[in-house]
Amino acid sequence: MRVARVLTNETCNQACRFCDAVRPRERASIAAASAVRTRIDAAHREGVRELVLTGGEPTLRPDLPAIVSHAAREPARVVLETNAALVTPALAERLAAAGLHTARVHLPAWGDALDAITGRPGDAARTAAGLSALCDAGITLEASIPVVLANLESLASLPGQLAATGLPFDRLWMRLPIQAPDPSTLAPLPAMLQAAGTFIDQARTHALPVSLEPATFLPPCLFERPGRVASIYALSRGGAQRPGYIHPPACEPCTVRDRCPGLPSMLVTEPTRANAPVPHPLSDDRLRRRLTVIASPRAQIERELVTRERYRRPDGTTVPAHIVRIGFRCNQNCHFCFVSTHLPAPPVARVEAAIDEIAALRGILVLSGGEPTLDPRLPDYVRRGKAHGVHEVELQTNATRLSDPALCEALRDAGVDIAFVSLHGATAAVSDEVTAAPGTFVRTLAGLDRLRDTGIHTRINFVLCEQNRHEFPAFVSLVAERWPGAAITISFVGMSTDLVPRERWLVPRYRDVLPPLREGLARARTHGLEVGGFDSMCGLPLCLVPDDLQPFFSLAELPPGGGDGEFVKPAPCDGCVLQSRCFGLRRGYASMYGWDELRPVTAVPPPTVPPPIDPA
Repeated sequence: MRVARVLTNETCNQACRFCDAVRPRERASIAAASAVRTRIDAAHREGVRELVLTGGEPTLRPDLPAIVSHAAREPARVVLETNAALVTPALAERLAAAGLHTARVHLPAWGDALDAITGRPGDAARTAAGLSALCDAGITLEASIPVVLANLESLASLPGQLAATGLPFDRLWMRLPIQAPDPSTLAPLPAMLQAAGTFIDQARTHALPVSLEPATFLPPCLFERPGRVASIYALSRGGAQRPGYIHPPACEPCTVRDRCPGLPSMLVTEPTRANAPVPHPLSDDRLRRRLTVIASPRAQIERELVTRERYRRPDGTTVPAHIVRIGFRCNQNCHFCFVSTHLPAPPVARVEAAIDEIAALRGILVLSGGEPTLDPRLPDYVRRGKAHGVHEVELQTNATRLSDPALCEALRDAGVDIAFVSLHGATAAVSDEVTAAPGTFVRTLAGLDRLRDTGIHTRINFVLCEQNRHEFPAFVSLVAERWPGAAITISFVGMSTDLVPRERWLVPRYRDVLPPLREGLARARTHGLEVGGFDSMCGLPLCLVPDDLQPFFSLAELPPGGGDGEFVKPAPCDGCVLQSRCFGLRRGYASMYGWDELRPVTAVPPPTVPPPIDPA
């Protein structure tokens, strides 16, 4: 999200000793209304999505509603950083009417402890009243909570105190300052990290989401237990470069080295900070996934909840299809999974709204996860989709829980039309390595057996990666022998999000995949098995498909922007007659291996005549 911070003024009605933003008097170059509007206009020209009005204390300005009104333009949302002590019901209503979306309120403590920090008796009561007024006006509430020497003792009780107010805090932004005009107001770094960890634990107990305020970033490896605080981070590839930060040698083997900026340089270079914890590289891949999100967990849930697609039929028609992730938890840990499986479950109301949306389009509802069978509401979601008019319900699952006949039959009776089952090997050794979940191979086989016996049509998805590519022919033979009525979908590991490692141990070259793929397709033809998936975003560049290309010419052409910017069409694609129907090459693959393997199709090939099916 593109965020811009705009200073409205530099004076404040409080006197927090650790504050680094306050000046004794206003400067016209900062506080003049024309200067503020100029900065707001510049932010909008740069495509801002979140515009933060900050100070000083912005509510000291009598024209603040007019400033908010000037800032409130689509698609940006306006956030006000304030201590709320001067906010009255009338002012809150005026701010809401002007377009204020969120108030981010400075709350280093609550009650008497807050008064002691701000230096003004009665501030806590005034802030509480301001918060209530903002809430009553319909403005989203957030809190900004610094961890400093003055609140080390009271910090652990703050989440409980905030929860007791009944106010709907959307997020708590935790600040970890290591610089201040008066360094004596800062907490020693080890004590700060310990207090921050306890605060996060207490906030989790009261269901209050916490994020790390980006301006005071400290890497997760400094915490004694990084996994304990992973939820406050939002790392993404490309975040490794940041002014004022450096990577000491200890960072080199870390799994998040490509998305973590490292340490503030002063922690490395200044002797006075010699008691800072030593960074230790992170090696756990599950932790890497938990640390990697685009924004806050709530924003990430909203981002991943629904994927809106149009399925292309072989006859050239299309049908709308929405992949709805009813939960993110999974009982497997496939390295190539692009879903944020560390996220909490989405609100039920949002899931239901997503189901109703695709139902209104009379399209295909794809219920997915994570692993959707972990949610006991799954049959209810299926019934809701069918009752509201979806054309078809597809269940994406690893089937490890579908050996339960009661669950399988409940899903059939609720209206599941097709099960799309992930099975990534022909043997337990390979499959369990790919899924990083020993013992789940045999459970998936049992689930597929139950689906067959229950009569739910099944497609079995095999994601080609370095660990399993050699087993594809044996996988086809397994399907033909055990589930001859099932279809096969072929996918290729795709670096579609930062969660997927761009590493050669996971992502093979196409040239190494094609020989076992050709052999597997030949076996499928021999047994009369349907094989598909090449034309999807998870397939291959169509020019590399080692089979009859004729059916791809009847596919609907891709709409403009098809592929969500994840693909490139380099020079070899220019003369390909399938270009308008092919997604192209994933950017991640191109960055790893280039595009010299592409072989453009320059003419419509004649249809091939399949060999006769072996009756055996």
